[in-house]
Amino acid sequence: MLAPTAYTDHLTPPTRLAEKTLSGLRAEPRSVHALTVESGLSWPTVMGLLTGTVDLTTIPEQRLVKRLGVDEHRFRRVRYVRDHDGSVTRVEPWSIMLTCLDTGAILDVVDGRRGPAVKQWIAARPRWWRRRIEYVAMDMSSEFRAAIRKSLPKAKISADHWHVVRLANDLVTSVRRRRIWETEQRRGRKVDAAWRYRKLLLASSHRLSTRQRDRLAQVLDADHQLALAWGIKEHVRQLLATRHIDDFHREWAALEKAVRASKLPEAERLLKTLKAWRRELLTFCRTRLTNARTEAANLNAKTFKRAGRGYRNHDNYRSRIMAYTPTPMAA
Repeated sequence: MLAPTAYTDHLTPPTRLAEKTLSGLRAEPRSVHALTVESGLSWPTVMGLLTGTVDLTTIPEQRLVKRLGVDEHRFRRVRYVRDHDGSVTRVEPWSIMLTCLDTGAILDVVDGRRGPAVKQWIAARPRWWRRRIEYVAMDMSSEFRAAIRKSLPKAKISADHWHVVRLANDLVTSVRRRRIWETEQRRGRKVDAAWRYRKLLLASSHRLSTRQRDRLAQVLDADHQLALAWGIKEHVRQLLATRHIDDFHREWAALEKAVRASKLPEAERLLKTLKAWRRELLTFCRTRLTNARTEAANLNAKTFKRAGRGYRNHDNYRSRIMAYTPTPMAA
């Protein structure tokens, strides 16, 4: 009995075997190599089946998108390329994920710089498709915002609240570290209450138990500046919890008043950033539109990259991600 031979690029695998292999690629985030071992096909053959069945050029137009999500992640490691004149250029291998926030479907995975790549991708879509976009959710990236304002001037942008909360938490962390350096001339240690209960400083106040509130009160009573930073962080959370325009403006005024009274340089930098994104924050508070589905798609992409031990060809990387998202399309 002859041993089974792996199919190569010159042989076409049987229909059932090809369908079984493609089903395995779509069902779970497995590496292409794992499918080759299971099916007996060569890696180029499996990748050829994948790239031949996924039509990457028409997927965005086949979905009626009203809410668009944009986010980025690193496709591969940062590289340094030496130019002809001897200078070294840093190459950032960014990969941009675009999703439909209503269904979570991945529209495309674009290779290139942040702003120019997004503008080029949107410009390639037909006019009727672009006019349907009503909202775009993103992180606090000025490049993405400029690209969306240029390409989709009628679409409203929503800033994801997770990144806003992270900035507020960074404010508390910066003040805590600075105060320990000013008082102890060293980094924080376990003997320092502010360092020991640093997680409580970042948690939302209404989620703390009575015991945790008592511990937090001890930390805040010991340092006035840290207490001011923590209060500003809570003002930001209250601002994000609003759902109406009047409530938003009222909480915004309270936040500005708290920042002016604190006279903390870290708080002034935070307020300057929030002022630049005030319109997008108001859109979030009114719509509660987040970029969570795009972040989930980014996580899936990183899972594929980890399972495949990295990708060097972005087209193969893009095809592998798109094949895993068979979302129902519009007729």
